[in-house]
Amino acid sequence: MSGTAGQGICTPKKWMLLRAVEEAREPLGVKSTTLNVLRAMISFMSGDQISADQDDHHICFASNVAIAKRTHVSVQTVERHISALVELGLIRRVMSANGKRWARRNRQGRVVTATGLSLMPLSERHSEFIQEAQRHADRVLEFTVLRDKVSAALARLRELVADDTAISDLMATVRNALRRKPEANVLGELLAEISVEISQIKQADTENLRANDHENEGHKEDSLNPIVKKEKYSQIQVSPDQMERSFPRLCSELRLARDQSHCDRLMDDIAEYLRFGQTWYAMKSTYGPALRFMVLGYIFQRAENIKSHQAYLISLISKIDRGDMQPTALLAHGSKIRGSAGHTHDISSRS
Repeated sequence: MSGTAGQGICTPKKWMLLRAVEEAREPLGVKSTTLNVLRAMISFMSGDQISADQDDHHICFASNVAIAKRTHVSVQTVERHISALVELGLIRRVMSANGKRWARRNRQGRVVTATGLSLMPLSERHSEFIQEAQRHADRVLEFTVLRDKVSAALARLRELVADDTAISDLMATVRNALRRKPEANVLGELLAEISVEISQIKQADTENLRANDHENEGHKEDSLNPIVKKEKYSQIQVSPDQMERSFPRLCSELRLARDQSHCDRLMDDIAEYLRFGQTWYAMKSTYGPALRFMVLGYIFQRAENIKSHQAYLISLISKIDRGDMQPTALLAHGSKIRGSAGHTHDISSRS
């Protein structure tokens, strides 16, 4: 941030103002050509800041013909997108009585007055655009997490059913929905429906176990009991040598941790970089420190080869919870994937 506007307020440079609009373009409803026209208008501004202290620092008095040449579109297209920018509140018209754009200069060549298109709204609404872009990014992340959960839940359901034809209608509905980028509430309803199907299958399996073997009943209930599961996972221990041997990349990130609390914060930073979302924090309520370290290290070690880190995390947790994978197996698999893992990575530069 640099420069001072006429009101004495520190303002970003003009290209930073444009970047804020670019990042918020989807929620603002700004089309790509409209953005190109705005970019061309900014390029005609003589100063680095959009400020009110001089007319040529906020008023673009270039003609539509000049803007059209710079954006490689027709004059009619420029006129249409300028109207869109005015309607969106990104620019304001400052027109003369005859509707022309012009500039009056003094003997030194400085513009003393001008009429045309004012870009001051870019500066005035800058913080609004930043907040809107952040809200949009949060919505996109939330939607992505929900998609991953639906995909993982459907994969889990397919593992549980003996015959896919029994859930063919549900599978078709989910696949069609995912292809069409549905609303979040639609995904939420599908996730709830899949979860009901899974719970019914698990309940039926549990009842069959009780009918066949009373001793097995207690074992099954213990495996599904969150308290028992939490106690079991909290008892897992991993030596420093095992950590270093299996997950050198994660160890290099945590080497400067002052204490366990600091170590946990660093792990949260890595989880945020991998975009685990709420799945990571939900896992923390059940998994002990050692198991959290192993799961994070296992995924971080192979991060470049995983398309969706959160979906991979959900799948991994499901395997461990079902008993398909023993937590200690993560150590063996992690040690096989060293590659460039010995390199140190600066998490702060990512987040």
